[in-house]
Amino acid sequence: MELYFTVSDENTDLRLDHFLNFSTGDEISRTSLQKWIKEGHVILEGGTKSLKPNFRVSEGEKYKLTIPKRPKMTLDPVKMDISVIREEEDFLIINKPAGIASHGGPEDHRPSLVNGLLYYFKELSKVGGEARPGIVHRLDKPTSGLMVIAKNDKAHIALANLFMNREIEKQYYAWLIQTPRQNEGRIEGKIARHPTERLKMCISDKGRKAITNYKIEKTISSKKSRLFSLANVHIETGRTHQIRVHFQSLRCPVVGDMLYSRSGNEFQKYGLLLFSSKLKFKHPFKDEMIDIEIPFPDNFQRFESEAHLF
Repeated sequence: MELYFTVSDENTDLRLDHFLNFSTGDEISRTSLQKWIKEGHVILEGGTKSLKPNFRVSEGEKYKLTIPKRPKMTLDPVKMDISVIREEEDFLIINKPAGIASHGGPEDHRPSLVNGLLYYFKELSKVGGEARPGIVHRLDKPTSGLMVIAKNDKAHIALANLFMNREIEKQYYAWLIQTPRQNEGRIEGKIARHPTERLKMCISDKGRKAITNYKIEKTISSKKSRLFSLANVHIETGRTHQIRVHFQSLRCPVVGDMLYSRSGNEFQKYGLLLFSSKLKFKHPFKDEMIDIEIPFPDNFQRFESEAHLF
C-alpha cells in the first residue's frame, strides 16, 4: 500500500515521524513509522538524501509512504486490562479501551484487542476469520466503549444476524467542534474509501448506505467564543468511521479526531471523544433483553470541565 501526504502550514517544523503519525490519525504507530523511515520506505518528492525520523518537515513538501508487506500474523495471547461488563455462556460484552485496535491489520504491528481476549478466553469464535477470533463488530482504534464478543461460532452467527438485520440498538456519545444547524437530525450520506487518502473514508454517491441519527444534548461556549456540542448518536448502519465522517460532513468534526479534523492535534491529550455507551438487543438464545449502558469515560468528563478554556 502506498500513501501520500502533503505538509500544511500548521504542520511545518514537525518531526517527520510525528507528522506521519498525525497524518494517519494514529492508525500507524510511531515505532513502525520510525522503522520504515530508517528502512527507506518514506520518500520526499524531489529529495535525494536519506530521511531520518527526526527530520523536520516544511510546508508544501510531499511524502510517499510505502507500507511493507507484513509477515504472516501470529495471534499470541497478551495480558492487558480488559473490562468485562457482562459474561454469558456464549458471548461477552466488554468495555474496549481507547487506543487499542479491535483486531490486527497490515499497518499496525501493536497488540490488538484480539491478543488480549485470547489471554483470558482460550476459545473464541472462528467464523470471522483467523485474524479476528470473537470479533462480531468493531470499534475504531481510538474509540472506547461497549463491544460484543462471540465465544463460539453459533453465537457469532446469531449476533452477526442481529447486526445485519439492525436488531441491535447502538448508542454513542461524541463531543463535536461547533454545533450542527439542527439540534436533532438524520445524516444519510453514503460512505466509501477516500480515492487518494487510503486510510480515510469519505461521502460518495458510489459508497455504501450509511445512516446516523443524532440529538445535541449540551453545548459549551468557550472563552474564545468557540462552541462544543455533546451529541447523543444512534447509528442504523456500521460503516468504517461512519460517525466521524458524517459529522465532518456537517463541518462539526469529533473533538480529538486526528484523521478528520484539522484541529485534532490541539485536543490530542483527550484522545478521540467518541464513545460507545449503550447496546440493547434480544438475547440470541434466551427470552430476555440485554440492555447495557455505561457511564462516560474520564476523558469525556475532563474535556467537559475544561472546554471553556479553549
